[in-house]
Amino acid sequence: SAFFGHILRSDILELFPAGMINLHPAYLPYNRGAYTNVWSIVDGTPAGATLHYIDTGVDTGDVIARSRVHVNPTDTGGSLYDRLENACIELFEETWPQIAAGDVPRIAQPDGEGTSHRMKDVDAIDEIDLDATYKARDLINILRARTFPPYAGAYITENDKRVYIRLQLLTEDELAGDGEGTEL
Repeated sequence: SAFFGHILRSDILELFPAGMINLHPAYLPYNRGAYTNVWSIVDGTPAGATLHYIDTGVDTGDVIARSRVHVNPTDTGGSLYDRLENACIELFEETWPQIAAGDVPRIAQPDGEGTSHRMKDVDAIDEIDLDATYKARDLINILRARTFPPYAGAYITENDKRVYIRLQLLTEDELAGDGEGTEL
């Protein structure tokens, strides 16, 4: 399974006695579930790719292999997602010979460790309250994490209309050079 957004029932899992595996764009046990790219930026949790066995939980099965992806200060939700996808592909390519040989480890995820998010969790961060007080880092992280066109992302409400916000992030070198930074 890769980028498959559904939870499989136990009767489906039982059809595969050797087990089923999944590629997840997160460094498990962190960011189980949805929007892994968003939460690595907003919560500062490790980002990466994990190949794991599927069980009846959400991204809770035994780990086969995983790799870390560094979150850059110029990353947006879109740029990090692209790098997580690439990391998943690379991890699968590296691990495929072991999978084909039936020689893959099963490393249990630690109990009580990690984070999980549902699809609707982003709703709680998408609306920026203009009268609220935010730490600058927290607000910037929300805005950059939710900058991922074509998705709407974070917004403010003015005159009963939503105004969506997207960030462009540039390093000093990029600003001095061609001015092309991460803009999605």
